[in-house]
Amino acid sequence: MASPLTQRALQSIADTGFTRAQKLADLSIKINTDSSGGATKRGYEQAIGYLQPYIDSGKKNEAIDAQRAIAGYNNSLDKLNSKERDQNETVAAFKLQEYDSYFTSFDGDTGGFRDPSSLIGTTSDSLDSLVLGVINAIDDKQAKGDSTDQLYGYLNDLNKRADIMRDLRNRFEKGQLTGQTLDGFGYYVDTNPLDGSVRAAALIPAGIAPADVTKGFHRLEATTNVGGALLPVYAPAQQNALGEYTARVGDATWNGTGQGTLQASNASQSKNLFQEGGFSISDGAVFPVRSSSLDKGAFGRGFIGRDSNGNPVESIFYRGVDNKLYSVDQATLDSFQKDPQLSKKLDGYVTQFSPTETKNLMKDATPFAPDRIGRESKISGLQTQADAAQAEADRMQGMGFFEKLKSGFTAPSSQTPAIPEEPKASFFDNKNNPTKPQEPTISNSAPDIVEQGKSFFRKGLESLNVKLR
Repeated sequence: MASPLTQRALQSIADTGFTRAQKLADLSIKINTDSSGGATKRGYEQAIGYLQPYIDSGKKNEAIDAQRAIAGYNNSLDKLNSKERDQNETVAAFKLQEYDSYFTSFDGDTGGFRDPSSLIGTTSDSLDSLVLGVINAIDDKQAKGDSTDQLYGYLNDLNKRADIMRDLRNRFEKGQLTGQTLDGFGYYVDTNPLDGSVRAAALIPAGIAPADVTKGFHRLEATTNVGGALLPVYAPAQQNALGEYTARVGDATWNGTGQGTLQASNASQSKNLFQEGGFSISDGAVFPVRSSSLDKGAFGRGFIGRDSNGNPVESIFYRGVDNKLYSVDQATLDSFQKDPQLSKKLDGYVTQFSPTETKNLMKDATPFAPDRIGRESKISGLQTQADAAQAEADRMQGMGFFEKLKSGFTAPSSQTPAIPEEPKASFFDNKNNPTKPQEPTISNSAPDIVEQGKSFFRKGLESLNVKLR
């Protein structure tokens, strides 16, 4: 038997560069494992990196051994990638179910979204059911020897939301919420900030909810009553050119800048929404439900799944001026973004549909032809100008005579006051000064330029619509 010194010497001779690379490759695969003990992508990728320099080795045996080992690693890597995609798709399916479980659009007496208290139990039950579904999926994967890391990661996040909703449900049923302020939750009312119409509502644990679910919502200076506790209210907000956000529920509006709470602004029918604990959309006549559809010239978006890396995949919809629903691919969307008129709509309020609504919309949508963009933009531009003319006409109609004078207009009326003549100046006052022309008066027969403008734009829209048909 060789002495330890001799053994070390022989080992030093035997450990060539290729031999060391093989040992490092084996070690990488052994130490890079997932929770189930299986090798990970990182381990195989490192192993391939160690052996890659030897595939063209001048020593024939080294080159063949390196190529054979790398081919085996690549096969294992392909299998892992396939299993990872499968796991990501499973997680994505659960996430879409979770998104769907929050917002309720059912307008019934029980389980409806108008009473936030009814959402506590339904949301909690939905999340508990999802937790059980994920656990079952993990058991199935483990039985096949597949990795479950992605599923466990999602389960941990989902469990937090399920636990906090279950605790809220228990306290609500025991009457323990009285006098509390539930800042950890939010009553999310999905409305169109342009007209205040209601689409759906949800009770969501704020702060730990999926970002995609609460995207675009802002907290309002409003609270609703849930079991004697005050629950903060959230709604979608649109940002204008000055950076100010505006949210609207019914005819009530809130305004603000930044990410702070939007402040109560004005309302006529819905002033009670501003009162502490008084926010309520229980009156269906005042707060009608808006169907899951799009207006002409409007955009919408909704999640249809996730890609192999777990990133959300959205579908974009557009309702054309011909009232047809179109699906918009990325290339066409980029063209929309370059158009001065249509890009403004994309940057403004865009309706967010639930996964279920999105699937239904996909059935009716047809691909949008890029060559239509020019016509859509032209009609959209004329409509915008017509709307501006209407807004100016409405503004002028509500102004008094002196306010109109300040704005540079003379109010047409049956008793237009005559402009008094200026007193004649003396020779000395007029010295070296040109004589001022008399200011013209506007008679009753003078044309209304606002009405003329509106008429012009209406004719333009009508003619373009005829051409499109």
